[in-house]
Amino acid sequence: MTQYFFVDESGDPGLEGESGSSSHFVIAMVQLPERMPLRPLAWVRKTLSLSPTFEFKYYKTATAPKDRFFSNVLSIPFRVRAVIINKLQLRSNWRYLSPQALTTQLIIQLTFRASELDIANEILIIDGATPAFCRSLRVQFTERCKKENRIRPFKNIIGANSRNEDGLQLADMIAGAIRLHAMNISSEHFNLISPRIVDVWQPY
Repeated sequence: MTQYFFVDESGDPGLEGESGSSSHFVIAMVQLPERMPLRPLAWVRKTLSLSPTFEFKYYKTATAPKDRFFSNVLSIPFRVRAVIINKLQLRSNWRYLSPQALTTQLIIQLTFRASELDIANEILIIDGATPAFCRSLRVQFTERCKKENRIRPFKNIIGANSRNEDGLQLADMIAGAIRLHAMNISSEHFNLISPRIVDVWQPY
């Protein structure tokens, strides 16, 4: 059965020290069995009198909705793979990559840390990804699969708007919780979803 992998980021992939750049960058890849609205998110919106189209974004969502969100999402059958970049500890060979190239390589290598039994011929949905980015990522996945004689991990790679995708909103909230934990600011939300995290990669 096809699985859906939703990818979103927290922080930015620009080099640390640049104007507006964050110290940490996180990519979260959330696995779901379906691509459809998530009932627990709809329930949280309703119980807090939020708009049915309210978009959950970790750094824009108030504390009460955020707490309610994380206390209810465990009823959703999701799994998480994530990469955490502390830019102060980033290896020199990563520092020469552009933000787009860095993001591409992190997604590819995070994916290939999983076995073919876990990810093969699935669908990858990336928040805000342009058609050009998806094509580039698809080509690089194909080249890597040929080199390693491996089944392609994704039969389709698409960009989408998180406003219309509960799976991407879940990925955004999880990425934000992981980044706050990595920065030693707060681990409250991270601890709630940590049992669902199957891989955390820190490429230093």
